Amino acid sequence: MKLSDPRYGFLLNLPGLIIVVFWVFFPAFLLFQTSFLRYDNMSPIVFSGLQNYAHVFKDRLFLISLRRISIFCAGTTALTFVGGLLLALALSRITKGSGIFRALMILPWAVPAVVSGIIWKWMFSPDFGVVSDLLMKVGLIETPLSIYGSPNLAMLGVIIADSWTRIPFMGIILLAALMSIPQELHEAAKMDGADALARFRHISLPLIKQPALVGLLITVMFSFRTIDIIIPLTAGGPGRATYVVGYYIWDQIIKTLNFGRAAAAGVVLFGITSTIAAIFIYLMRSK
Repeated sequence: MKLSDPRYGFLLNLPGLIIVVFWVFFPAFLLFQTSFLRYDNMSPIVFSGLQNYAHVFKDRLFLISLRRISIFCAGTTALTFVGGLLLALALSRITKGSGIFRALMILPWAVPAVVSGIIWKWMFSPDFGVVSDLLMKVGLIETPLSIYGSPNLAMLGVIIADSWTRIPFMGIILLAALMSIPQELHEAAKMDGADALARFRHISLPLIKQPALVGLLITVMFSFRTIDIIIPLTAGGPGRATYVVGYYIWDQIIKTLNFGRAAAAGVVLFGITSTIAAIFIYLMRSK
């Protein structure tokens, strides 16, 4: 079989395709199936139709979690994009030792989210946290800052902690896009009198649009299902200020053992992320 034969490429990808089917699609099928069952570990497992979905959409805690995850996702995505763009612009200017700085940039991304949540919990501590100490030394606050006593500060804290782990990934994508832009375009614009801001607006920004949309899509989808960094940092509090959809599903599984409702909430979350992905794909395919 020749290398140019499409069947050869299909055979090479067949093992990975089989793994994806069993690793992703089969559990997704079980999730969808369980969402139509009365599966609460107290009654016999029977088909219940759309009762789990009806209960989920009527549940006040689920509606709260939808609002919280929307705020969290918007804040994390915005901060990740801005931080990744600034990091990529800074690294694109470095010529000596650029490999070292790029390797250091990846370190926060390599830290597990649970470990990152524990680290930021120590940093945000009002007793011995470095964040309050620095803010007090520069005169921005007079008393120690506590994210555990204010709902707004708690949401801001988890957004910062989650963005810290995602900024390197966004920075890598945008840095690769910036490095692929021909320097002749910038030199020609510079000769025409364009300053740095004008070159960024009319050359760099349009040419990195597609990679930026890919990075934003991945960030949004991962942010919508985030829970591992919230559990050790705020545990959904205070006053359910950081109670996201993932935490709602966690409660249904761990606390109430209602796997049917948890599966229904998971399917709803899957539908939301799929809709967002479809919008981003449409934007990437449009001119």
